[in-house]
Amino acid sequence: MNAPGTAPMDTTPFRARRARLLQRMQAAGGGVAILPTAPERVRNRDAHYAYRHDSYFYYLSAFREPEAVVVLVAGKETKQILFCREKNEEREIWDGYRWGPEAARAAFGFDEAWTIGDLEKRLPDYLADQPLLWTSLGYDNDWDAKVLGALNAVRDKARTGLTPPHSVRDLRAELDEMRLVKDASELATMRQAARISAAAHCRAMRATRPGRHEYEIEAELLHAFRAAGSQAPAYTSIVAGGANACVLHYVDNDQRLNDGDLLLIDAGCELEGYASDITRTFPVSGRFTGAQRDVYQLVLDAQAAAVGATRAGNTFMAPHEAAVAVLAQGLIDLG
Repeated sequence: MNAPGTAPMDTTPFRARRARLLQRMQAAGGGVAILPTAPERVRNRDAHYAYRHDSYFYYLSAFREPEAVVVLVAGKETKQILFCREKNEEREIWDGYRWGPEAARAAFGFDEAWTIGDLEKRLPDYLADQPLLWTSLGYDNDWDAKVLGALNAVRDKARTGLTPPHSVRDLRAELDEMRLVKDASELATMRQAARISAAAHCRAMRATRPGRHEYEIEAELLHAFRAAGSQAPAYTSIVAGGANACVLHYVDNDQRLNDGDLLLIDAGCELEGYASDITRTFPVSGRFTGAQRDVYQLVLDAQAAAVGATRAGNTFMAPHEAAVAVLAQGLIDLG
């Protein structure tokens, strides 16, 4: 855990992304962008699921707390605003450190920061006389209601000369375009996530033998992920022995591993919001049968063809088509 009052990482890339988004908004006519993080979810009674921030929100903010919203104003003068939870000594005793607006503004590089309770009051002021509203509607009914409430609050002041934005742009679509090209910090994080996951798969392979259970191998993966510093699995791990591997999203992971079967593992860690994803299949006993080896080699050849077709200038589908061609011919050859 980072010491209270210090940012969790270098926030320079996040500030640069906000500045780049503001430039794109200005080029499209200006306006205001509003982006909330993910809500907390109750697991049972007073227990919550482990919190995970919204990816789009984190991409711009580096801020991991729930109950937070980023507002970006792309006018003649740009403005970057963060709304977050207020400092609360009692809740921090229960739940841990909270940044609070003042410390968060300085640490994460925002021009202004306010408590999340101020959002409803201040949002109409940011929206007034702006040409465009950049947000994403249709994903969360509660959030949609807050946005519509703010727009209606501006409309209610029409007699004073204020006007609301005349149209809404999909903010996620704009951010998707930005996220297609990774910056240096993203690439470094993704490579480290891949290294952690590759080492976890090797650990799982070494631990596999007939008589063990799928969940025991899953535990090896989870141990390796967390011990290397990742925050969580990127998705529920698939550890599927024998026929279970034919279920595309098998997650029970509770069956015994048998001699002669293959074990499929589809698992990867998440590191600083970035996912890794690795799938490997290998013999439970450590040695392929003849038929298993033939099919394994065919899949490996298809993967090599796909990798070879992954290069600048090719279409998105080129790697897939290269793999399909190898698989189709290989299956014919195998009879």
